[in-house]
Amino acid sequence: MKTTARKIGNSIGTILPKELNPKVGTEYDVYKVEDTIIMVPSKSKLFDNPEEWKDFRKSITKEDRDWDEMED
Repeated sequence: MKTTARKIGNSIGTILPKELNPKVGTEYDVYKVEDTIIMVPSKSKLFDNPEEWKDFRKSITKEDRDWDEMED
């Protein structure tokens, strides 16, 4: 598969082939390693939304605590 870098306004972009199944609106983290460009779909940070963790401590059972404190 090949694609070509093109000028888009003041930036440079490329079109992703439909065979890659990109979803419109997906946000990517982009990395450059030597001469290779890597695009990875962005994932939300684990602790970004405190609301998701609000009752987490209440959900931990005694069995969870015992397992966590087990000796090797």
